[in-house]
Amino acid sequence: MGKLFEGTTRSGHFSTNRLDAFSDGVFAIVITLLVLELRIPEVSGEHVGEQLKHGLIELLPKFFSFVVSFIYVSIYWVNHHQLFHQLKGADKGLFWLNSLFLMGLTFIPFPTALIGSYPREPVAVMFYGLSMMVTAISFVLMKFYIIYFGRLTDDQVLIKTPAFYFWAGPVLYLVAVVGAVFHVSWAIAIYILIPVIYFFVKEK
Repeated sequence: MGKLFEGTTRSGHFSTNRLDAFSDGVFAIVITLLVLELRIPEVSGEHVGEQLKHGLIELLPKFFSFVVSFIYVSIYWVNHHQLFHQLKGADKGLFWLNSLFLMGLTFIPFPTALIGSYPREPVAVMFYGLSMMVTAISFVLMKFYIIYFGRLTDDQVLIKTPAFYFWAGPVLYLVAVVGAVFHVSWAIAIYILIPVIYFFVKEK
């Protein structure tokens, strides 16, 4: 069974350039979809200025969720590009794991719009965290496969990759989801903290 699984996942030959280019296209579409939820407030009649100001204030949660998710997607794009730049080759296993990650990535605009519309509702905040956690896990699985199972990179990459980069994201998202049960502000604070950690902490 093990040999069958290995033969199925590691068979085939795929161009890393095509995989990278296709992924970049998906990233571009996701970033475009994120901004579509930011719609100009509709105002009419008298006191247009006051209505417009009130409408923009109501949009603040959506602006905020857009910025946070945009940073998430940008970090994924940078890490994805760096990871694929280190590839020696690609196989069927990488193809499907990359597709799984891209599926999670394309779903991000929906929970972003949901938490932007209902920022104080625990269900919306928890759903956002769960969606992000699934995406993070899919990226971890792909990176784990590339480095350990598929051995599609140099051995030096394996040595220089600390466990922090595999588990920090999924674990923090899980903590945020649980925290949202008690107070949504705790979860939102963790959602803000995660990109800050990945932005300032670098791999060795």
